[in-house]
Amino acid sequence: MNISIAVADSNRDYIERLSEGLQKYEELAIHVYTNGPKLQAAIDSGHFDIVLFDPDISEGRLSFSNVRFPVCLYSDESRNRGIYADFAKVVKYQRISSIYKEIIREYADRAGYCADFDHSQNTAVIAVYSPAGGCGKTTLALALASRLSGLGKDVLFVSAEQLSSSSYVNPKQEEGITALVESASDENVNFGLKVKGTMKQGMNGMFYVEGFERIVDYDAVTGSEMGDALDKIRRCGLCDMIVVDMESSLDSIGRAVMELADHIVLVEKPGELAAVKMKLFAGQALMNEHRKKMVKICNFAENAAAYCQEMDVPIAGMVHNYGNLPLKNILQAINANGEIAVERFIR
Repeated sequence: MNISIAVADSNRDYIERLSEGLQKYEELAIHVYTNGPKLQAAIDSGHFDIVLFDPDISEGRLSFSNVRFPVCLYSDESRNRGIYADFAKVVKYQRISSIYKEIIREYADRAGYCADFDHSQNTAVIAVYSPAGGCGKTTLALALASRLSGLGKDVLFVSAEQLSSSSYVNPKQEEGITALVESASDENVNFGLKVKGTMKQGMNGMFYVEGFERIVDYDAVTGSEMGDALDKIRRCGLCDMIVVDMESSLDSIGRAVMELADHIVLVEKPGELAAVKMKLFAGQALMNEHRKKMVKICNFAENAAAYCQEMDVPIAGMVHNYGNLPLKNILQAINANGEIAVERFIR
């Protein structure tokens, strides 16, 4: 989708930096203006999807009747921002990537539904699950996503836990998966742009969308809604792989994730209780239904560590017990030691 955007500011140095920074986003067709009359003439004679403008570029109020989404680019020194009080606003002197995300996220809500895409064949969904809590599921999901990203893959990490434990390394600042679930069924939203505006850069180059912060938000989402949202993210073709960190309880959301997944990673730790839970899971109809796309990673591997013998699935990793190391150090060690056979997930 080509988005025509005009950027306007009388500060030539700033407008040059801004336009150069925005040019890396391939969906943007950028037009630059440095004075009000030329900007107004361009608006009157043509069509822009977005106009990102400094309010001081003109002493009087400009007319944006032909513009779908005008955005006031203001700073504390802006004299005229008051005459655009009813406009969307974005702070001027911040990272250009942050400016892009702000405007594209809001523009997505106005751009309308785009149904002429389906790049799902280019994106694999990897679900990471365990029926036992405390097995290191989130750590291994992050390690897998980080390793794949380090191999040059575009990886999106999605937390489908009730409370996102991955927020330790993927900071929680705003709505992520909750906003995407809500937007997936809204025909007024361009979902591909919404995903782009929601994705954030995480550790080792991976991308992520922020997980649930409140249990009430998780409880409000049905399995079909989560499945639809993940399927739409996949169809956008913005990444090679989506790694989903699942909740241990197999509710409707978990079942929808497993149904959609191309690969399911079962994480197991040694111990009697973990073995009992894994054995019970192995006897479920769900196990037989998805067995062909399952692999197992044995976590906290030590000499003579005993794991459930009921799991007739290939082993894709043996991960050592790294004790009380900080999480980021554990992720680095897992990847440095090559303890996960990531080639199983690469097409």
